[in-house]
Amino acid sequence: MNQPLTNVQQHAHHESEAEISLLDILIFLKGAWKVVSLMGLVGLVVSSTYLIITPNQYEAIANIAMARVPTDKNPLGVNIEEPQALINRMSVPSSFDAVALNACGLQDVATLAAQMSKAIKLSIPKGVANVIELKVTRSSPELASACAKSVYELIAHSQAQMIGPMAEAAKTNNAARLVKVEERLAQDKVLLAKAEQPRGVLSPTYFSILTEIRNLEDERATLLALVDANGLQTANLQSPIYAVDKPVYPKKTLSLVFGLVAGVLLGLLIALGKQMFTKLKDEAGGAL
Repeated sequence: MNQPLTNVQQHAHHESEAEISLLDILIFLKGAWKVVSLMGLVGLVVSSTYLIITPNQYEAIANIAMARVPTDKNPLGVNIEEPQALINRMSVPSSFDAVALNACGLQDVATLAAQMSKAIKLSIPKGVANVIELKVTRSSPELASACAKSVYELIAHSQAQMIGPMAEAAKTNNAARLVKVEERLAQDKVLLAKAEQPRGVLSPTYFSILTEIRNLEDERATLLALVDANGLQTANLQSPIYAVDKPVYPKKTLSLVFGLVAGVLLGLLIALGKQMFTKLKDEAGGAL
């Protein structure tokens, strides 16, 4: 009758299994190193070939501030077009004219929409409400820079066309508001003159009229500045267009590492499949 194994015997048995498993792995690697090395070398060759035949891509970056139009509530101006609306508009190929397409080298591309989505990318920088970031990827730094400049000029021109009517409408509204402010200011000055000049503490009525006059004078000064201004704050570059001299694609180191790792893994799979096939063949021969 078999006696149950003690804890010490069980521990020794587990250690023996672990040693056998590690030994099996070492034996497997010893027999498979040639296949693994060969496939790793093949992976390097394939990734190197990919790097040779894939053209380098260079990137140009520009930060573009939205065109703005001043209002009576915001003299600094509000966006003529929200950044996300601009991104949506520029995602349509028909938004680009022949000049921009020629500058970007896209005039003869059959699949224009697909090529544009790869070459021209617009995004909104985090924490900025009136700026978009333009990234252009082309086959040379000069072409990328020229393309970015052309896209910026296209955006500035399109927003200038939009801002003109809005600026005129804002100027008309400000002028109408200015007339009302002038009328109310004249009325308040008449009331103030009729009010009894206090000798001591200002009466609530006198203080109220005086405060309103001061507020109206401040508003009048703001409106006069808005009416006199042309109202045009066109889109502008926050900094010169920056073109990277080194290619951003393909990633050479990453491609080589990926090719090597993929080749090694494929070599391991081939060696493992070969071992399993040999084992099954031997088991079938032994059964016969």
